[in-house]
Amino acid sequence: MTAAAAGSPDGSPPLDYIFHPRSIAIAGLSNNPARWFIKDSFLTPLVRGGYNGNIYLVHPDGGEVDGFPVHRNLKEIPGPVDHVVSCIPAGQTPGLVEECGHKGVKTVQFYTAGYAETGEPDRIDLQDRLLQIARQGGVRLIGPNCMGIYCPMEGVGFCADFPRETGPIGLVCQSGGNADYMIRYAAARGLRFSKAVSYGNACDINECDLLEYLADDPETGVIAAYIEGTRDGRRLARVLARAAAAKPLVVLKGGFTEGGGRATASHTGSLAGSEAVWDGLLRQVGAIRVYSVEEMVDVLVALVRMVPPQGLNACTVGNGGGASVMATDELEAAGLRMPPLPPNVREGIKELIDLAGSMLRNPIDAGPLLSATGGPMLLALDGRPLDEFIWEFATGASDERWVRFNRILGDWTELDMAIFHFAFDIGPTHMNETIALVAGGALLLAARLCSLPKAVVLHSLADDNGWQATEKIRQICVDMGFPLFLSMRGAAGAIRKLVDYNRLYPERLAVLRRS
Repeated sequence: MTAAAAGSPDGSPPLDYIFHPRSIAIAGLSNNPARWFIKDSFLTPLVRGGYNGNIYLVHPDGGEVDGFPVHRNLKEIPGPVDHVVSCIPAGQTPGLVEECGHKGVKTVQFYTAGYAETGEPDRIDLQDRLLQIARQGGVRLIGPNCMGIYCPMEGVGFCADFPRETGPIGLVCQSGGNADYMIRYAAARGLRFSKAVSYGNACDINECDLLEYLADDPETGVIAAYIEGTRDGRRLARVLARAAAAKPLVVLKGGFTEGGGRATASHTGSLAGSEAVWDGLLRQVGAIRVYSVEEMVDVLVALVRMVPPQGLNACTVGNGGGASVMATDELEAAGLRMPPLPPNVREGIKELIDLAGSMLRNPIDAGPLLSATGGPMLLALDGRPLDEFIWEFATGASDERWVRFNRILGDWTELDMAIFHFAFDIGPTHMNETIALVAGGALLLAARLCSLPKAVVLHSLADDNGWQATEKIRQICVDMGFPLFLSMRGAAGAIRKLVDYNRLYPERLAVLRRS
């Protein structure tokens, strides 16, 4: 039985205690301005996150940082310490871990790097010695070479801008940088996390321990995992099968090419393994495999925020002839179907949308109707803040034209889903916030009135100007609860995976819906 399987020191579920520390010490933080990154990564997130436990700083120089006294060592700390973050040089860490054992510390997370990932024999020995000292002192290790724990429920994290709200996603991520990016990118799309762990070299607590924990965690409805490699392939195969059987499991395998495998060895010191073996294993256990952080987030958006379509028949409603053609290509390339509009549906929509400047064959270029909806919105502003008005309009209005449009679309009994999209930078007018909000607001109204499984794609943003101009409408879309995608290719691939997963494993998806 592994240490993780044996349970937590306080008798709670295995590893649960690492996410709920009553006190945290940061070793290596001083008032030296050159150490600002340690404060930004570990002290500031605790303060801004509302962590209610005791925070202690440790550095031989003593002093004070942001009103917190700096203790010269752990022994000087007056109370118990559950969790220690190591930001000291690698050569000094054996002494720190020994001190942690004497202090009764439960876990040490090593931001410190310079161990087995270097490939140097003396550094590998140093990492092995850390583990030996930790086991002798009853201390668990996270890392080395990692960012550690994010648990919004407790106000614990490693980036000050991470959301404080909780959600259903549990993240296991071997890379600290990828963990930062994935959480931020997901948060911008309305996703929230139950817990996340960047675990680095995994000399003690590893991907198997963490996946086992999340498989049983009632606060986690879907598991996302970025794994570069493992030291125990047989155990990982068993754990992946168990986790995937319990709830949706999305896996990004880092280092699946030959060059990527070499990079993996130098990044976290892991054995990457054969691409064919990984692919076969993930298929066998029923995990959803993705190939980038962006695809990971797209799939999570589909799983968490979209009603699963029961089939592959899709219809797109948006603006722009070329954008609509490209949307069709992306959807069909992903295996979705774009059947032509039935004659009765087409005739009904013709009463609402002028054929000039539109397409009514699926895709539906509804640009004229979007413009007809947006124009009166501008006239009705009457000096009110635009984003507030758009929110009220998109969530409360009931434009008769869009009501009729969606009623007609609903008569198409073979249709499984509708994808509403807006291409912003395809016209002669330079994009600004007003245009983005009005055009996007009309689209969101159309989407809200649709009773089919649906997604929203806001895309074709050519430059920083377009990205900044659409910030508020993207946020409104998220706040309205829509599954938001930023490219048609990303939407198409993620929705196809959702349809396939729901067909094969509806009971696993039901676990997520209940979380």
